[in-house]
Amino acid sequence: MSILRLLIICFVFSYGSVCSQNFVRVNSDEFTGGTDEGKLIMKKINKAKKLFANGESSFPECIRLLLECNAFNSSNAELNYNIGQAYLIYGQRELAKSYFEEVKALKPNFNEELYLFLGLACQFDSDFSNAILNYKTYVEILQHNNANRNNENLKIANRYIEQCKNGQILLEQRSSYDVEKLASPINSDANDVLAIKAGSKLYFNSDRLLANDNKKNKPVLRGFSLMLINGEWTNFSILNDENKSLELPIMLSKVDANRYLFYDKNSGNGDLIFMQKEDRFWTKEMDLFFVNERKSNESSASFTPDGNTVVFVSDRDQNQGDIYYCKKGNNGEWSIPVKFGDQINSVFDEKDVSISEDGKVMYFSSNGRNSIGGYDIFKSVKDDNGHWMEAQNMGIPINSAYDECHFFLSENDSFMFDSNRGENGRFDIYTKKLSPKKIIKAESEEAVKPVEKFNDTILVEEAEITPSIISLPEPVVKQVAAVKRTYKIQIVASKLELKDSDLKNLYRGNGKITCAYDGEWYRYTIGEYESLDDAIYYKNKCGVETAFIVSFENNTNRKIISNYSISNN
Repeated sequence: MSILRLLIICFVFSYGSVCSQNFVRVNSDEFTGGTDEGKLIMKKINKAKKLFANGESSFPECIRLLLECNAFNSSNAELNYNIGQAYLIYGQRELAKSYFEEVKALKPNFNEELYLFLGLACQFDSDFSNAILNYKTYVEILQHNNANRNNENLKIANRYIEQCKNGQILLEQRSSYDVEKLASPINSDANDVLAIKAGSKLYFNSDRLLANDNKKNKPVLRGFSLMLINGEWTNFSILNDENKSLELPIMLSKVDANRYLFYDKNSGNGDLIFMQKEDRFWTKEMDLFFVNERKSNESSASFTPDGNTVVFVSDRDQNQGDIYYCKKGNNGEWSIPVKFGDQINSVFDEKDVSISEDGKVMYFSSNGRNSIGGYDIFKSVKDDNGHWMEAQNMGIPINSAYDECHFFLSENDSFMFDSNRGENGRFDIYTKKLSPKKIIKAESEEAVKPVEKFNDTILVEEAEITPSIISLPEPVVKQVAAVKRTYKIQIVASKLELKDSDLKNLYRGNGKITCAYDGEWYRYTIGEYESLDDAIYYKNKCGVETAFIVSFENNTNRKIISNYSISNN
């Protein structure tokens, strides 16, 4: 996966690790027939073959040529197979289904990958039952050919079968509402993602090209804003500096009225920063120093309403995206990051995390758990004791076999999210479909310009970000209660100071080891947890059999929770 997990411009399609995607040779005898028209058809097929190798940018022309040839002869297995591949890799993937079905009818033993491809096409079409049947045929072929050699492919195929079984269950539980794409100018033919609504203003990111852009430059994500006035989106503007630089941070979430979280891909391996809005300009306020790590990519984050807890995504553990949290103590210092347990994280990737405005629901995307394909959006609800519950798939129609990410809950029980389920395989911003009877009220929170009509290609003059850096103090947040109870895991205590090598032999985890000396004992601990349940969980996971828990009140040692310890004399 790309190191920029948040900036998903184009996923490398997952079956790329299972099989090759090669344009299959088409037998000219079935087309030429000695006619000039037949020879022209073969020229188009050969041109389409070159375009197929060029990738996504050449897909529209490639598929146009292939469909023209298919109209001339729709009973050629190789041509149908190539059309199915093109749709599956670059286009609206469920459209591949009918072409692979035609191949299966014409040549059922075409190749072993036919049944994998047909399974994928059925899965994208939400035809989960037929997808399972084709995947199982593919598995049987692999097992017959050489199960040991095909072990990795078997694992992937079985994962697809598991996803389709999840899809069957969620399809039966489908919600009564539907979803739809937001209209232009929000969505375009490019990738449009990460919508954040703040009052009547909408921020989002897109890699579309504008009239004053250099068309030779590779498209990159950058920020845009709009205003909702009398039910229409207007005042379209780009968020950039006075030089209209394309290398700008990407807005992720709102912290308060003027402060937002941004992702800066140019900082470290990708870091999180605060940006402060003043008038229509933006300035960098500070890095999230208590979250960012030099050798890892921190790509998404969200704060609880009181500002005392931040949840974020990092790949610091074996280069896999997981969700962590930090808490702020009443001394103003942030705790070391703690990774959520398996009620949130899975053995696959998690990304795009956000907290609801009331702080009771956490949304994120994952390609693990009971996903029905690609990334699905999940939610975890906080119980009355402050514990996050087992994450639940948000189901259909929000999720599909495509990739869904960045869920944003807005007012009036509405929401927005990103998905690449559209016609061209790129990401669009979707929302809950309104009932025809629902009236959209006019919104206006500030003086605005008159409503303007928008064309997809315009010259943008207004700028909303300036790269100047202002050193400001850490944001002031609501303080916690006067008495704060925390828990630490003591892994060892010794009357002699231990060497780093001794500690590494004892504890091989990723947690930071802290040493405290009381005049007699050197006590080595990891973690600082506000929940005893969390402390128990991580004690059992730390790998040190004799570790125990110590409770603190305002950083003062109160009592030992476990009934054993270790000492070195």
